[in-house]
Amino acid sequence: MSEKMKMDLDLSRYEMLMRAISKKVGVDDEMAGQISLRVLNYFGFEDCIIDNALDQDDRRLFYFLQDIALLKTDWEEAILPSGRTWRIFYWSLNNENIASIAMDIEVIKAQQGIYETLPADIWIREPLTQGA
Repeated sequence: MSEKMKMDLDLSRYEMLMRAISKKVGVDDEMAGQISLRVLNYFGFEDCIIDNALDQDDRRLFYFLQDIALLKTDWEEAILPSGRTWRIFYWSLNNENIASIAMDIEVIKAQQGIYETLPADIWIREPLTQGA
């Protein structure tokens, strides 16, 4: 295993998120580090947090990070005693994407459709010839 690969595998959660933010957003390491600390202060050692824990400014940041695929959202419904449905929203780190961006690994999309896997020249048709 190469030295670079060993170093990349030993990155902390903070360093991985900082690198991913720096690469995706195009900010310097200092700014990416501040954003990473701000995000990880919510998560701690967990991979998932409840949306209610966020203040309004941080929620905007989280939506931005979701737009660039570093965070994911999920929700569940609970039925209250009154019969009303209550939705609970969660945020989670997109660890696979964060790691792949931080370590410069190409991620192959699992949901790639059959048409996207075909070569471009498959769509070229030859003109029909008038036969005798």
